[in-house]
Amino acid sequence: MAAAATAFFNKIFRRKKPAPLVCSVGLDASDEHDHDHEQPPHQHTAACFLPFEPLAILEFFQSQGCAACPPAIPAILEGAAQQGPNVLLLSYNVTLFDHLGWKDTLADGRLGDLRQRAYARKWGRKDLYTPMVVGNGGVDGPGAGGKGEIEGIVARSRAGNGELGWTVYLDINDQDSAVRIDSDRVGMFEGDGGEVFEVVMAVYDSRPQTVKVKSGTNKGKKLEHRNVVTELVRVGEWRGGNVTLPLPMTKAGLPKGHDAVVFLQAPAGGKIVAAAKL
Repeated sequence: MAAAATAFFNKIFRRKKPAPLVCSVGLDASDEHDHDHEQPPHQHTAACFLPFEPLAILEFFQSQGCAACPPAIPAILEGAAQQGPNVLLLSYNVTLFDHLGWKDTLADGRLGDLRQRAYARKWGRKDLYTPMVVGNGGVDGPGAGGKGEIEGIVARSRAGNGELGWTVYLDINDQDSAVRIDSDRVGMFEGDGGEVFEVVMAVYDSRPQTVKVKSGTNKGKKLEHRNVVTELVRVGEWRGGNVTLPLPMTKAGLPKGHDAVVFLQAPAGGKIVAAAKL
């Protein structure tokens, strides 16, 4: 009788198992002004560039099937918003936990999955996890600590870029038709052991979205999404010096409710060294 009573009260007062800090799986286990006119010749030096806080790119990898994501998402979104206008959060949904009973409605394996894997391999990681916040392609963390943790990720990523030994800026022209890359590094990277950087345009849905999960680990929970990336377009490459490249689309040509940002990134999951919004 006493045992039955104990079992009864344990059932009533049993605490729910807390959500994990992150959900992870083994990496090998999951599926796989206007610059249109020609400028006179000019050799840039560091003195040509005014110091200011450059745009930082935060990439948030999440999964609707990850048990750790629901409690972390509000803190991550609020923490990113509190960083000010020079920090842009881009969200990628991944298919990492689709096997747990709910297929992520916003995940695209050609976007989030490939991008997250590229970072993991670049850093020599054996696991993938969500939630995952990556600052400028060089620093990561769960982000659940909110403002303080996000601020730290941004600061460390900017400090890492400051150690490059050269400066580069992106500028979108007034017509949103071209991107100008200006650098105080005049010499080309090719032939000196450097990398060829990729110029990429990320198109994202700037309208907040809420998804109610109907099955699986997070059944019944509503998950908020911000700035979900819908397309990544390779604009061209940069090997150093000053270059102007045409953009594949203008702001006026973007889908309704969408915005875009152009960034310069080292290949294969490397650092994002400069960015500019359309």
